[in-house]
Amino acid sequence: MSGLFGGLSDADLENIRDSAHIAAEDKCATKKTQAQARRDLARKEKEEKARRKRRAKSKRDFAYFCQTYMPDAFTLEFSEYQLALTRLAANRNLNHQDEALFKALIDPRDHGFIKQPLALENGKRGQYEGILDIEPRDHGKTTRNTQAMPLWLALNHPGSFIVICGASADSAKEMMDAIKDDLEDNELILDDYGEQRGNTWTKRKIKLANGSSIVAVGRGQRLRGIKNKYQRPTHIICDDLLDDKEVESPTLRRQAERWFKRVIMNLGKGALTIIANTIMHPDDLPSRLLKQIEDGRLPNWLGLRFSAITPSGHSLFPARWSLQELDNKRIASGSAWWTEWMNRPIADEEADFKEEWFVYFKPYELDLRDCTIGMAIDPATGLKKGDWSFIAVVARHKITMVDHVLFAKGWKESDLKFAQRIVDVFLQHRPSFVMFETVAFQKIYKKEVMRYAKKKGVRLPVREFKGGNKQVRIKSLSSQVENGLIQFLETQTLLRQMFLEFPRGHDDGPDAVEMAISGFESGFVGGATPQTPKSISSAAKALSRFGGGALRRMMR
Repeated sequence: MSGLFGGLSDADLENIRDSAHIAAEDKCATKKTQAQARRDLARKEKEEKARRKRRAKSKRDFAYFCQTYMPDAFTLEFSEYQLALTRLAANRNLNHQDEALFKALIDPRDHGFIKQPLALENGKRGQYEGILDIEPRDHGKTTRNTQAMPLWLALNHPGSFIVICGASADSAKEMMDAIKDDLEDNELILDDYGEQRGNTWTKRKIKLANGSSIVAVGRGQRLRGIKNKYQRPTHIICDDLLDDKEVESPTLRRQAERWFKRVIMNLGKGALTIIANTIMHPDDLPSRLLKQIEDGRLPNWLGLRFSAITPSGHSLFPARWSLQELDNKRIASGSAWWTEWMNRPIADEEADFKEEWFVYFKPYELDLRDCTIGMAIDPATGLKKGDWSFIAVVARHKITMVDHVLFAKGWKESDLKFAQRIVDVFLQHRPSFVMFETVAFQKIYKKEVMRYAKKKGVRLPVREFKGGNKQVRIKSLSSQVENGLIQFLETQTLLRQMFLEFPRGHDDGPDAVEMAISGFESGFVGGATPQTPKSISSAAKALSRFGGGALRRMMR
């Protein structure tokens, strides 16, 4: 080889080639390393940008925080009322759109609890000091208020001091454990907010690295003087301060209110108190607080009583509960429906009808030859959404004077279909009379039913019944049910449920039963006026009219 490399040995040339190759590889590796570093930097910048974006959105949007950082707990889309509640808790005031939404979703009887906070002396808008959030069972209030809300406040508002309260020390510990689990093990929270475990990390109190603190206590525990150095609580969140059994005790109800007023409401000026509850008794703590809000004894407090079914007949939380599912739940729950799902409980001591009062008979035990049979029809008027068209057939024993409900069913169907049912039931039981309520359009419908029956060759012995005070009439049956003078079939679950829910729910079934019983009597309750009342003055008179066969059968 001549020229530049002339005189070099083959070994020298090989070394030069190796050195050049190594230099090229080093240069290539350097470029790759630099490219990877740029990609890593870009990825980190992208991740940091996404992290800042998530945190910024989480700070202003509680629902986003829940679904982003706690997706296993919040698998469903937030309902409109839940979104409005998050805005309410974050801003401590109620905008006009959310106020209108709440009033559309809440029974008009409870609109007196929906009040705007008092204006400040300088004319500026005031803030709420307390929010009473009364929701049905299984609508997410506990997870949302006692787990997600404290996390959201503590992480997004450094320096917050949150106190969460439960019915007992054990329930408070469970709440705290759930919060600690997320702070210790939730990877996205750790990635976005960093390690937050501070110097204090006990079963009752934790302090975060960003300066926020969370304390968990049970009802009855002492809290006087609780501080985070010199800071008083900024938020107090209470969840179901009495359990299902305790709420039946007047003493425990009084103690719960006394503890709440003396301890919770004196924890710190300026704190926002949120009570998440289901009303378990007409005289429990949330019920008492609602009255105090309405009376003006709790200024700057807002009371929201939600039911699983809204006044317009829709599901409050459609992503969780369809109307059909709620209807099934209502049937399965019985009288508990009005407590756990509608937040309108009936106290045991105030119930007009109780489960243990109901006496059941077997059809084969009753000889209908000893009975007078009456039938009553209560067609739906269409004035109240969800009303049933109901038929009741009652047999009154001529000797014992006990009324036996032979038939009691309700339907939601067309007028023609119901007319067909009336004729079918009449032909099945052959009653001596048919009581027919004639209110509003029902009088016209009665004529249509009689015309339809006549076409079928059936002459209905109809008596007009002008209802009077329905609630008074139905309530008058209470002592008769209690004393076994009205007896039922065990299969009449819808009718029994209506009696147990009275006066909260649909009363079409009890109304029809009362109408049928009224047909046997000459004295009528609540201003009711049947067309042709029939009287039986005594069992002896009944015997003289029907002969001794009835007595012999009764004595067998």
